[in-house]
Amino acid sequence: MNFRFFFASRHKEVISLIEMQRKTNRLFTNELPKWALIVHKVMITLLFLIAVPLCVLSLIALFTEDDLSIFLFLGIIGGGVFWFGRFCYKNLLQYTQQRLIVELREDGYFTSFSNQKTNEKQTIFLPFAGMEYVLLGMDYQYAVKATPRSTGPGGKVVFYRVVKLMISGISSDRKHEVVSFPIGDQPTLDEWVNVFQANQVPVLVTDKALSAVPYTKEGIDAVPKAPYQGTLPFRIGSEAKELDNVFLTEEQQKQQAEKKKKNRKRMRGFLIGLGILQMLMVRYWFIDWRVVDESVFSDKADDTLVLFLTLIGLLVIRFFTQSSRWFDPLVDMLVLFGGLTVGLLWTLVSVSVPDGFSFAVYSHWLLNCFLYAPFAIFMIVRQLLRDRKEKKQQREQAV
Repeated sequence: MNFRFFFASRHKEVISLIEMQRKTNRLFTNELPKWALIVHKVMITLLFLIAVPLCVLSLIALFTEDDLSIFLFLGIIGGGVFWFGRFCYKNLLQYTQQRLIVELREDGYFTSFSNQKTNEKQTIFLPFAGMEYVLLGMDYQYAVKATPRSTGPGGKVVFYRVVKLMISGISSDRKHEVVSFPIGDQPTLDEWVNVFQANQVPVLVTDKALSAVPYTKEGIDAVPKAPYQGTLPFRIGSEAKELDNVFLTEEQQKQQAEKKKKNRKRMRGFLIGLGILQMLMVRYWFIDWRVVDESVFSDKADDTLVLFLTLIGLLVIRFFTQSSRWFDPLVDMLVLFGGLTVGLLWTLVSVSVPDGFSFAVYSHWLLNCFLYAPFAIFMIVRQLLRDRKEKKQQREQAV
């Protein structure tokens, strides 16, 4: 079974996910088999051989064809293939330029990282005699799961629960280290636990996900734990619908609260800007639109374009600011209402307006609400469920 994990040390964390190849149950490395290297190189070469001619043809079409659609068509396909080839090439470098080794030896835990390009080397050895304890907790890994569909085979990304094994102790360099390694099957876990216990190393367990635990003594010591009795509070390999029950230290909780506060401030700024934009559009753009039936703007107006751009703007704001209050989508609509109203009043006192202009402006707002409603309902329900789950977890932690 392949593993993906974060290699961490006191010097640096390699942020990219690296697939580890099993040599034995106690020795893992990111070194790819020769056949896999050949397949990667052939595929990358073919991608570039396809992408480069397509890009060249798109440039030729730009200067020789009056219709830009050919240039755009070839350019988009060629650029996409080139991007994918570059992505595969950079991914391959993680296995050819970087070397990761993790081994549970007879005398302790050994982990090594080296980068041939930068000549960087990191090595940590934790002898059993220097280990304070081993902590077993939950972590998540993703995979693509095949799903049958009426239109044919399909797939979706799902997360599975694995064991995150963390070790706290004094290394051979006489420095305190916290290291970790994911284990995705019960036989390997049993073998590792037996080795630790045979060397008198305490093995502890927690029901928390250790995904965000800092690699410090204070961070791992703060995790609630109990002696391991041979049974985990979760099943290895079970599918996780949500990445929940993640343990956060008090400092991380404060940072998370501060981040949410900054996001809310940022959101208010973006929303105010969107409201001001509505005001300006009413005064300088809507006024030129023809009103029909004294209640709505003509189909020939740019009303549809404005509705679409406003909806995109709201969704972008919600996505990047990561709002955390269930009533935020309602605030969005009130801000738009306020911007349109101020713009309407400004227009009424400045110029003459056609009959039904005021009704048309508010009809535009109602259409905004109608289009935004499905997204708003989804966000409200999702946030209410999240708040309920957070409160439940806080009660469990208090107990």
